[in-house]
Amino acid sequence: MPAAPADMAFENGIVYTVNDRQPYAQAVAVKDGKIIFVGSTEQVAAFIGPSTRVIDLQGMTLLPGIIDSHIHTAKGEFYNRRLCNVRSFTVEEGYSKLAECATSAPPGDWVVGFGWYSTDNPKLDDVTLARLDAIVPTRKLAVISLDNHTVWVNTKLMREFSITRDTPDPPGGRILRNPQTQEPTGVLQDAAGFRIASAVRTASSYAATAKDLHRSAIPYLNGLGITSLLDASVDDDLEAGYRDLDSSGSLPMRVSLAFKVFPDNYRSLIPKIAAKRGSRSKNVRINFIKVFADGNLEDGLANMLGEDGAPGHGYYTQEQMNEVVRLAEKYGLSVYVHSIGDGAARQVLDAVAAARQIAPCPRCRHTLTHLQWVAPSDIPRFRQLHVIANIQEGWLAPRSIGGPPGYDYVQATAAGPIGPKLALRMYPFRQLRDAGARLSAGSDWFFTDENPWNDIEAGTTSRDPGVVDQKPMLPASALDLNTLVRARTIGAAYQMFNEKITGSIEVGKQADLVVINQNIFEVAVERVHDTKVLMTFLAGKQLEVH
Repeated sequence: MPAAPADMAFENGIVYTVNDRQPYAQAVAVKDGKIIFVGSTEQVAAFIGPSTRVIDLQGMTLLPGIIDSHIHTAKGEFYNRRLCNVRSFTVEEGYSKLAECATSAPPGDWVVGFGWYSTDNPKLDDVTLARLDAIVPTRKLAVISLDNHTVWVNTKLMREFSITRDTPDPPGGRILRNPQTQEPTGVLQDAAGFRIASAVRTASSYAATAKDLHRSAIPYLNGLGITSLLDASVDDDLEAGYRDLDSSGSLPMRVSLAFKVFPDNYRSLIPKIAAKRGSRSKNVRINFIKVFADGNLEDGLANMLGEDGAPGHGYYTQEQMNEVVRLAEKYGLSVYVHSIGDGAARQVLDAVAAARQIAPCPRCRHTLTHLQWVAPSDIPRFRQLHVIANIQEGWLAPRSIGGPPGYDYVQATAAGPIGPKLALRMYPFRQLRDAGARLSAGSDWFFTDENPWNDIEAGTTSRDPGVVDQKPMLPASALDLNTLVRARTIGAAYQMFNEKITGSIEVGKQADLVVINQNIFEVAVERVHDTKVLMTFLAGKQLEVH
């Protein structure tokens, strides 16, 4: 008999606990924000008193709160909800939409568009500086690509930011230039464009504070069943936005932060990032530094292994990457690495292996994310080196990262310089799981679909969510539903150092819970995208969602 009644009890439900010792139950009791009972509806009656809130699930399903362990909260809100959408499938359509954006731009000296991408429009190389200047001649123009790795700018903006033929490429980025004149073409990649994108959000006529963006985005994410997130590329401003909300009791989310560093500043930034960990707050933690090991395939910046097995072009030398890992460990941080090419994955794994030869690191939870390619010989090393594989399971859908109707990303990639053999090796998620790698999962919103139920379905079928008459893109990489739910709950909680307090429904853990309208383990997997979140709870408190 409990010493005092529960504050809240769920009964008559299908409780999927993600606890191997008790996979299913019917009822859960909660007191002071923690789970105090998991079992049958008959048994939970002993925990119900006059003041207990009783929720009759009526056969609905209760799960641990969903965790998105790769998301960009402020950018998702800003880019997808507040900028002018110029996504297009021809260059002329893009120019037309950009002209409309110029007409509807807010007062001020900026025009900003978002959404161009090479998978939608493979002829984006035809975009010219002269045409951009003709559309927006007197104001500063920035067009941010769907993946945020490329920014197109006009002459006015290049002058404002002092970008000339004599401006060197920054570490971790590239300024595209006319091969004859060496004049900038207006195309900036990775670190060369990041400061422009940052200025759009913080200093343009479109500007919004991080606090405001988080305050808008997080209830929306709560409404998808998300109770924890890892913001995968933050700076001081984004951190302050989270902490301001948290200090006022207005942050209904557990947040882990990965602070971005670059080849020219990691030595000075890592100690400063570590020092921030002394600033305690209830729901915000700093666990990682974010490292871009390479760029994206579509920009020609993926670090692919050469025929001799050696890594190719990356943003760090092997010596620098080794030092990044050592410094992170020295200051009690883990690395969280953007890794597209198999050369990037090998470089980071080699750096972790070098660190392990020096000393063990039981608190390290080094993570590689994206993992578009991993050499077969490197796949077992994730388990051997205790490196987490953070997957975007939704990327197994043919149109997950763009493309017109009928598009298949693997087919398009196979037809390019990669070739069919390497294209079919993309996203070896099942192979990593089978080799014993610890998996976590996240959406990579703003870039791709933030809805976890869409992503989970795509990760199981390798088809676009809701499409049944489509050939699976990478069926050999798809994972079963149970694995994907675990990657979005206990696997992600482990990555974020939270596995003792959340990620499963167990006595003693925080009551981070989500009620959904269907048992996703009983419906056809092609119907998982139909999942609707009915209620979301963080530490036993029902959240307001929108």
